[in-house]
This record gives sequence, C-alpha cells and structure tokens, in this order.
Amino acid sequence: METEVKLFLELLEETKSAAAFTGAGISTESGIPDYRSPGTGMWEKMDQSVVSLSGFLRNPENYYSYAMESYPVRAAAEPNAGHYALARLEERGWLKGVITQNVDGLHTKAGSENVFELHGSVRRVVCLQCREYYPMEDVMSRVFEGENPPLCSRCEGILKPDAVFFGEALPEEPWEKSIDLVSNSEALIVMGSSLLVAPASGLPRLALSKGAALVIINLMETPFDDEADIVIRRKIGEFFEETGI
Repeated sequence: METEVKLFLELLEETKSAAAFTGAGISTESGIPDYRSPGTGMWEKMDQSVVSLSGFLRNPENYYSYAMESYPVRAAAEPNAGHYALARLEERGWLKGVITQNVDGLHTKAGSENVFELHGSVRRVVCLQCREYYPMEDVMSRVFEGENPPLCSRCEGILKPDAVFFGEALPEEPWEKSIDLVSNSEALIVMGSSLLVAPASGLPRLALSKGAALVIINLMETPFDDEADIVIRRKIGEFFEETGI
C-alpha cells in the first residue's frame, strides 16, 4: 500500500496537469450505493425502466415513488475524502477539471469548480414543457406531501430530474469540454468507474492515444487495467487520506 501511495505522489510531481474521471464508486463512502457491486448495487434492487425516458414519460409516478425511498439518502450525503482531495488538487493548479458520471453533486459541494456532469444532476429538476428549473429539495417536499407526479408551477408540465435517463443522449457541452480536457492533460485519474458505460468509457482510450499517464483507482477490475500506469484497488477516500493530500 505504501508503494501505491508513493507511485501516485511521484506521478503528481512528474506531471503538470491532469483530469479526473469519476464514477459511482467515489460516492459509496458517502453512503450512496453504486450500480454494479454484487449484493449492494442499485441495478440489483430496482427496475431500470424506472430511470428510462420512455418509462418516465409513461408513468412518472413510478419514478417519484422510487425517489421517496432514495432521496433521503442522497439528500443527507456529504462529500468524502476523495471528493475533497480532488478539490484541493484543483485549487493547487494540478488538476484542471473533474469529469463525472455521477448525478449527486458532491464534487461541487466539496469545492471543485471545473466539474463536467456528463449525466446531469438530480439536485435539480426541469419542466419538460417550458424548461423551467426547480431545486430537487423543493420538488421532493411537494412529493412527500402527496403531489405525485409534481407539476410545473408555471405551465403544469411534468417535472423530470435534470439527469440523463436511459434513452437520452449526453448533453453536448459537458461532453465536448470533457474531450478537450482529456486531450490536453498529461494524466487521467479514473476513480470509482467500471469503465463499461459508453461513450464516457472511451475517455481512457483518448488519454492513452495522447500519451497521457493513466491511473485507475477502483475496487473492481476494468477493461483498461492492463494499459494503466498505476492500478489501485482500494476505497478511494481511504486511499486519499493516506496520501495526505
């Protein structure tokens, strides 16, 4: 373990700029379950159609019924040592930005400023008719009071979390900025991602094609382990606490 920390800190000294790419695994230490871990992953406990665009449009009540169970956990979640370490690395000028598949908003809450949310955020909702935005906290208060599905106060359109559901394309702006960030970084630090979900799973390949160093911190194997410069199979928060960053 000391060797892993030493190698990682040496990489920080040898490179001038880096990008971070995070998945659900960085937030498990904040109490938010990931999607694929055996026995605890969310896909073992819920029907994926609940978070598909077609399923939501067909029956938005199903989503908000699920949200009544999951929202209290997400609302109470706080950033962990991994989130805070990335914010500090950005503040020091080494990390140029965080690309995340997560929708929990914890990177921003930890203090990271240059965050590209590839899958949007569940901390806000949007009216599918007039595009008015609302804080998720306000909308869920209405749901808990019996308004299911919640409707837009302006036009009575359906309110949907501003996150990418199955069947939706990634928002163009954060995706294009992510490609630019990785293309111009000397290292890519992958944290808590299985690297199985396209197109974001192509970012490590892009980094390698540009000659960047690749670091993977993840409990489970990924398709890029054999090509990575450093592979660390540890909990992210625990690892960063040991680095002293």
